[in-house]
Amino acid sequence: MDVFALFQCMARIRTLMGNFFFLQVFTVIFALSIATTIFNKRILGFPQAIGVPIVSAVFVFILQWGASLLNGNQFITINIHNIEEAVRHIDFYDFLINGVICFILTSSALKFKVSDLKSHWKPISILASIALVLCAVFFGVTLYGYQFLTGKHVDLLVLLLLGAALGATDPIGIKGVLSSVRAPHHLMVKLEGESLFNDAMCIALFMTLLNVLQGEHFTIIGTLQTLLYEIVVAVIIGWGFGLGILRLLRGKHEMESLILTTALLACGSYLVALFAHASAPIACVIGGLVVGNKWKEILQEREIREVNHFWHTVEGIINSFLFTLIGLELFILDLSISLILGGIVAFFILHASRFAANFLSFVFFPSFRNKRYNGSLAILSWGGVRGGISLALILAVANIPELTEYSSILIGYTFISVLLSGLVCGLGLPAVMNAFYYNPHEETAGFKGWYQRMCHKMNRKGFQYIVGEDANGNEIITVYNPDALIDQKADDGVAVMHNPEKVQVVKRLESPDNF
Repeated sequence: MDVFALFQCMARIRTLMGNFFFLQVFTVIFALSIATTIFNKRILGFPQAIGVPIVSAVFVFILQWGASLLNGNQFITINIHNIEEAVRHIDFYDFLINGVICFILTSSALKFKVSDLKSHWKPISILASIALVLCAVFFGVTLYGYQFLTGKHVDLLVLLLLGAALGATDPIGIKGVLSSVRAPHHLMVKLEGESLFNDAMCIALFMTLLNVLQGEHFTIIGTLQTLLYEIVVAVIIGWGFGLGILRLLRGKHEMESLILTTALLACGSYLVALFAHASAPIACVIGGLVVGNKWKEILQEREIREVNHFWHTVEGIINSFLFTLIGLELFILDLSISLILGGIVAFFILHASRFAANFLSFVFFPSFRNKRYNGSLAILSWGGVRGGISLALILAVANIPELTEYSSILIGYTFISVLLSGLVCGLGLPAVMNAFYYNPHEETAGFKGWYQRMCHKMNRKGFQYIVGEDANGNEIITVYNPDALIDQKADDGVAVMHNPEKVQVVKRLESPDNF
């Protein structure tokens, strides 16, 4: 499987349905992608990763309702069953995991600074590995208890598999959310870094659990050896492709050749890694990091800007198509009250598990126990937006014999969790940020004001930070209204006494070496 998987997917649909109907389906999806993107951009104003799937899902509801109303009408008919069959035969896994993800990851890695990775590699590594595994375990065990209490038993291993799939944070969704908030640099680096590197770990954990579920021989040592091989070989392949692409970029180029060369980096590293049975996502990320942090020595600033602009445009097109497909998956869901309720419960369990996993992961390391900005863990846990990767993994395995009886639960819970993740976590992240970082323009009235007050209760320490810049343009983080921490009232409740010990506390809180 390679970047041509999309065309393979098209061929399969064409074989099943005929050329004419295939063309109709493909055209409709593209038209719907354009319509949902424009509607979201001009009317809702949500980040693309949040607004497009929501609009698509609403459209599906309207279409299904309209089809029921027009049932028996001789002038206008909508054959919902044909649409459902078309959606069912779209290989979402091939399209994303074995296809366009190489372009998405490479595009993100080209703009990610190695210096940021060197500064924050420890928390990024913890979030993308230990925290991911713990989150899957906590989620699976807790959801198992819920299913047991409701009388709808689901095998624990199946729920652990679901937890592994939902552990993948979406790089597209993360970027869309972060672009709408004034987040401190260290948090943006950690969230983007986690989204780049945890996909490979997520897929590896998912496939390991799937093999166990299918009765294949499993050992911890063997799994670790396989994982180590996949990572090491992927790093070598990505590094080699990165150096090779840098040599190709030297000399004079037309803009078209520059773009095609970076495209070769994406699909070439991905394809070679697949053939070598290594982690293709990691190969793409490493290749993108090598090129993105060295091409300033080779290319002009204008050329780099135009290439990045091209890839930004490609990302937008792919994302629009991808998120529209996520919304269309509603066609194949047999939604019921119990399934919707279970999906909502699964969403809350997922994010509670993520917070607990992040907290315990950093507790394991003494150097992180007392080195945290106020609210960092809450923001990191809240900002882990789920997306197409989770849904692609579940859709790829939902109909295998071992999972057939649980397919509706797996797909339904994943779909609802992905939608709610974007809606609740994505749109709610600014309010969570305001709870820990002072914003004089935060919402105070209506539902948004109530939600903001609820978020402020998360800040148990009571103080906030301000993100600013020094004279040289470097980011600085200072405590808002430090006198409230330094000064304390005397016994008479009126006079104010200066507490010199608190000065050191403030200095420690403002240290750039903090978590």
